[in-house]
Amino acid sequence: MTMQEQLWQAAWIIAEQYGDEAVGFATQMAESFEAGGRQGERDLWLSIKDKVSVLTADDAGSPKYWQ
Repeated sequence: MTMQEQLWQAAWIIAEQYGDEAVGFATQMAESFEAGGRQGERDLWLSIKDKVSVLTADDAGSPKYWQ
């Protein structure tokens, strides 16, 4: 599985688990790693956040239909 596939998979799981709060959760994770000085992990979480935003957009449909 490529890194992009792994990031999309993580985003899908987070979107499914957190629903409307998924983007906020991913943002908090990115901020946490940034505060800890871990830029690489922060960048991964920012990418996940962007993907979660796509998956949870109003026109994206429900997570149960993504499979």
